[in-house]
Formats: sequence, structure tokens, C-alpha cells
Amino acid sequence: MSLEGRRSVPAWKTIAVAALAAAFLPASIFALHSAFGPGFGDAGTAKVTGLNDGAEGTGRTGGTESNAGAGTGVAGRTEVLPSPRADGRMRKAPATGTSAAGLEEGAAALPGMSADGAPPMEGGAGEVSGDGGKSRCGKEDDAALVEKLSEIAGRLRPLHVPLGKPGPHDWLARHREPGQTFREYVASRPTLPRGRRTVIFIQPIGGFGKEQWRIVGLTAEYLGICFHLPVRTRDAVPLDSIPARARRVHPAWGDRQILTGYILEEVLKPHLPDDAAACLGLTASDLWPGEGWNFVFGQASLSERVGVWSLYRNGDPAAGEEGFRLYLLRTLKTAAHETGHMFSMLHCTAWECNMCGSNHREESDRRPLWECPECMAKICWAAGAAPAERYRRLAAFCAASGLEKERAFYEKSFKLLEGREK
Repeated sequence: MSLEGRRSVPAWKTIAVAALAAAFLPASIFALHSAFGPGFGDAGTAKVTGLNDGAEGTGRTGGTESNAGAGTGVAGRTEVLPSPRADGRMRKAPATGTSAAGLEEGAAALPGMSADGAPPMEGGAGEVSGDGGKSRCGKEDDAALVEKLSEIAGRLRPLHVPLGKPGPHDWLARHREPGQTFREYVASRPTLPRGRRTVIFIQPIGGFGKEQWRIVGLTAEYLGICFHLPVRTRDAVPLDSIPARARRVHPAWGDRQILTGYILEEVLKPHLPDDAAACLGLTASDLWPGEGWNFVFGQASLSERVGVWSLYRNGDPAAGEEGFRLYLLRTLKTAAHETGHMFSMLHCTAWECNMCGSNHREESDRRPLWECPECMAKICWAAGAAPAERYRRLAAFCAASGLEKERAFYEKSFKLLEGREK
């Protein structure tokens, strides 16, 4: 594919956050979801160049846009690219990434940024779900727990599909990543929901439609089960509180966008709750990370317990039951993937797994909601969840939400662990 307009990027900047080298942890790192594809659209053509390649991307259709290249639509999971300052200008900082974007032709990669926090809100905070992260899989010491979870992961492997050879436009065809086993994760000194920091906060930013609010509530519920932690949704930050310097209208597509650096540094960073394991800004508005970029799906730090992501490109939740379920599934995947990054989980390179990187919408949609055995063990070790009970509760959530494929998988998993299925 054409590399026209591509700038050279230092090697450390091309490591995917979910593919961060252990040497960078626990430095401030951001997960950047990348998308590259031909795009199909009605909003003009923008020639863009990402770290993937330098082909043209065109406007938006059906809630998706392309960024840079000849893949399939947009989508994303994480590519490490540096993030901007709050004013969108260049700045030096640790390795970063952001979610789904493309560089404008000839633009340099955006520098990194550290961020943490959530703004204080008046009332309305509601605990949605979770168990506080205090229980463990028994009273074993940590070494024994690692052995136990490793054994459980081994029993689950027959239910999982090894990751095959990537397609020409898939994530691993474009990015060399070492992956991360459960034992490597334990040894990496990850950011964990431990001590007083045992609550996931969701910080809505701007307005949401009725169906989108349903998605927010269901996402909070799912995260509480998935990560075995209480989840609290805060009162929304009004969109009109974001100043003009942190907004733009995309020059080619006409999309109104919010600067991620502003959200991270000036909305979320100053007031991270003392008990926050993670604070996730969530908006229905489009996002862009600053100078040289078209858009991002979101940004999340693996060490600072903070991130922001957007529902803007997930489809239409009001388009009937099927449209709602697709919107929900895409949101759950992104939410769980980003939260995994915030607990220092790198991209999975061994199995079909929600922690796999994705370069475009089709690749993202084909990845499962569930984690592979290794990534499941990371979550259960980090948050003190019992695998069988976690799978049971995830199955119940999916049954209630009309996610039949996911329900069947989670049910098969807990039955296997309980000895009821071989």
C-alpha cells in the first residue's frame, strides 16, 4: 500500500498500547484505537495518513468513518500513538495511544500526555454493580493463586479459538506485538484495583438520547460484572462547558468534535476520586486527539486510571432491536477492552479475544466479547474474581440483554469449570 505522506516514527512510538513493552510500564500510556479503510461516504474525501499506511480515506456512512488505508471501515482497538496537550499542540511525553484515528497527510505523530481524574459532580452518583474487588478465589497466598488461575486457564483452552493468520489489513499484519501471558502480566507490576482504589467511575460528557442512556447503564452493569468491581455513573458534564479551544468542526466531514486532551487534562485529571480504580469519560460526541488527526474512538491510560471514549461511531441504537444489540455489543467491547488497558493489560496475540488489537470495523466486529483464558486469568487475579461465578453472572447479563452467542459461550464456560460439561 502507498506510504505517501508518512513520517518516520521512533520505534518506541509504534508500540501498541495494548502492546506496550514491559519496559514502559507503569509509565503513562494511552490506548489508541486505530482504524484504516476505504470508507464510503457522503461527506467528501479527506486524504489522511496513519501509522498504518498512507492511502486515502473517505467520509462517513452508517456511523463509521475511515481514516487511512484500504481496510474495511473504521473501528478499532489500540494503536500506540502519542496524544496531545489540552490545546491540541505537540508535546513530549511518555508513549501513548488512542482509539481509532488517522493522521492527516504529512502530519507527525502526536506527543504523549499523562492524565487522570474525574470532575466533582453534584448528586446523582449511583452504584450500578460489582462486588468491591475484595474477595479472592480462596485464601491462598498470591503464588498459589497464580497457580490456581493458570490451571483454570488451561482447562478453558478447548473452548477458545487460536488467533489465525491476520488478513492484509488486520492489526497484526501492521503491528509487531509480543503479546502478554498471564504470568508475564503478574510479573509486570501492573496498575491494579487494589487498596482504596476499587471503584470504576463512568463520567458522561454531554447529552445522550434515550437509547444511548440505556446503553450507558448496561455498560456500567457489564463492567461491574466483568471486572468484579462497583461501578458508579456520575452526573453528566454539560457539553457547553467545553470551551471553543477544545472543539472543532472536521474540515472535510463536517463532524463536530471534542479534543481528547482537554477532557483528559482539564475535565478528568484534576479530581480523580480517591477510591477510583478507573475513571472513564463517555460521550456521544465525536473525538479527535489534536493536530494532524481526523478522529479517535477514545483514549485510555494504562497507568493513570483515566480515559475517554465515544459512542459516536457505534451505529444507531434506535434502529430496532437488532440495531440496539449491535450498538450495545460494540460499546461493551470497547469499554471492557479499554478498562483492561487501564489495568495494564496488553493486546492479546494468541487467541480470538476482546483484548486483541483491531485496525478496522470488520476486524473489531469479528472479535468476541469474551477474553481468552490468559486475559481472563489477568482480570480474576487483578480484581479477585472467581472465574466460574464471573462467567455465570456474565451469562445472565447476556441472556437479559439478548446477546445469545455471548450467553452461550459464558454458560459453557462456567459449566465446564463446574464439571457439568466436557
